[in-house]
Amino acid sequence: MNSQKLNIIVLFLLFFVSCKVLPTKPYLAKEAKIDFTADSKLTKEEKDALRNRLFNVEDDSVKVTIKDHFFFIHNLVDPIVYDTAYSKKTARNMEASLRHLGYYKATVTDTAYYKTRRPYKLNIFKRSKKVTEVNLKYTVKTDIATTIENFNYRLKNENLQAIALNSKEKSFVKVNEPVTKTAILSEIARLVDSFRNNGYYKFTASELRMRGDSSIAALTNISDDPIEQLEQLLEAQKKKDSPTIKLALVIVRPEDSTKLYKYTINKIYIISDFRQGDNISNTQKFYLQKSKDFRHFFHNPIFKTALLERNLTLKSGEVFRQNDFYTSINNLTKLGVWQNVNIRLVENYDSTNKLDIVVELTPAKKLTPAFTLDLNYSAAGANNTGFAGNLFGTSLNFSLENKNFAREAIKMAHNFRFGIEFRNRKRSASTKPIQSKEISYSNDINIPRFFYPKFLDLRKYFYCLNSPKTAKEKYRTDKKETFINTNFSYINRLDFFNLQNIGLAYGYRSKNAKNNIFTFKLLNIEFSNLYNISDVFRKELDSNPFLKYSYNTAFVIGLATSYTSTKKYLPTAKKNEREGIFRISAEESGLTWGLIPKNENLKKYVKLEMEYKYTITYSKKTSINARGFGGLGVPLQKNDALPFFKQFAGGGSSSMRGWPIR
Repeated sequence: MNSQKLNIIVLFLLFFVSCKVLPTKPYLAKEAKIDFTADSKLTKEEKDALRNRLFNVEDDSVKVTIKDHFFFIHNLVDPIVYDTAYSKKTARNMEASLRHLGYYKATVTDTAYYKTRRPYKLNIFKRSKKVTEVNLKYTVKTDIATTIENFNYRLKNENLQAIALNSKEKSFVKVNEPVTKTAILSEIARLVDSFRNNGYYKFTASELRMRGDSSIAALTNISDDPIEQLEQLLEAQKKKDSPTIKLALVIVRPEDSTKLYKYTINKIYIISDFRQGDNISNTQKFYLQKSKDFRHFFHNPIFKTALLERNLTLKSGEVFRQNDFYTSINNLTKLGVWQNVNIRLVENYDSTNKLDIVVELTPAKKLTPAFTLDLNYSAAGANNTGFAGNLFGTSLNFSLENKNFAREAIKMAHNFRFGIEFRNRKRSASTKPIQSKEISYSNDINIPRFFYPKFLDLRKYFYCLNSPKTAKEKYRTDKKETFINTNFSYINRLDFFNLQNIGLAYGYRSKNAKNNIFTFKLLNIEFSNLYNISDVFRKELDSNPFLKYSYNTAFVIGLATSYTSTKKYLPTAKKNEREGIFRISAEESGLTWGLIPKNENLKKYVKLEMEYKYTITYSKKTSINARGFGGLGVPLQKNDALPFFKQFAGGGSSSMRGWPIR
């Protein structure tokens, strides 16, 4: 036997030994279900919620995986060998989970039901054999959940006690509701954040403990009055049937007493172009510029100091607040001009309870160029007009983005495009090779703040809709920007027409933490100029009324606004990940700015659009997408229609691919 055959046999034996071989009489876990005893006083909704929670703590060794195909075919994936130890472990996990919900007397028992079924193929090397399937049943007895009789703070610190009492209405621990681990941990986390937002920046959750007392006071009191004794016994029986607990949140004295100190901000140092090894103690390496609240260090004046101070909500002399700390990091990060944003808190040992803030900002690359070459080919369909044909096109695209224009983190993007379409010369010997030429340029400017005249203060809008405190917080945390978009394009359709398109938009955009985007175009100008129309193309327009509406000169000037709301639903035991996007927009022309210019090509109209998209994601490759769209466009001039570039369109890339555009 040569060495090659020996290697093949060894590999075959290793593969055979490594395969999963089940016992001679295997017991395979098939499915599990959870039932509640008759004395479990729960509603159907409560039972469903508990089932979802309890299945999540099922041990992996008895958890059965079902794979769905085409939504109605359910296959068992990798059958699991049943072991009673794992089902009992699951029952104990379920009891622990129920105790976290206040069911301190809950019990869970596991029962296995065995059933021998038809031949079952175990692996590729074994013949099919009969196996015993195991159906698991977990019987849950919840009894009555322990509710909270009363809840108090006993912090033994006047300042912390006052902070806790002032926000008690926001507490996650509610009287007369079941006591749960989630509510207690959430309340501790909420108080820690509240303390950190009031100067106690070193305070942690380890300094807080929740104490509970579930004793029945009637059983510990002794009375000589028989009537009073009877009342106490009745009260004790009532407490036993409806268990309650008294909770108190207390402070555990830390070894480090400075954790209970209140800190204020001393000095704020900013290194706007931080390099590895930079230290503010070595001032010879930097240029230094001072202002009221900040000390600016820099190697080169890449950024204006006003940009930094606008986005830092931390101020010298104020109490340290955790929210301001994170808001400052988010504001600087969202600008996109720094590769890394780091804010360090340094205790100032020369002053009592003082913090120095050191902001270290590593700049990102300022310019981002891009160059692309596009090739495309289109074949004329049966419904194309007489002057269409098989076309081959090519275009050169160049873009350049400046992320820090005017040293204010203003993003300016330039986009150039030059394209040519070629005819198919097989159509006619006299056909010219070039059908059309196109050149376009667009410029997009995004200013990371509301840019407006001083007399027009947009903060008043926020203050009208919210309380002053809430409005200020939203105004500071929402992402705000001013945009200026301009574009120009020129198309020369040889032997047919020339077309110029010019656009200008100026407006504001705001995005909040919930991904809701509000856009308002204070000025929206669009001009489409059709000229040098040939006789051949004019005949086509006269013979096709739709083309006549599509190719014309139109001037649009007015206001526009839109609102987009995105809501994501986290996956649950019964539902997959879902997302809903709602958009509504409205625009007009000729009613506001359109009253100023006098132009015979001015189009007057009102247009409204609504759209909703809903997506259910089953896996990385499978999802269901639904889209609803509706719109209304009303021309305000007799015998007129909406401009071609404002008309509604169907088919093409924005709809079902099987339909031609429009």
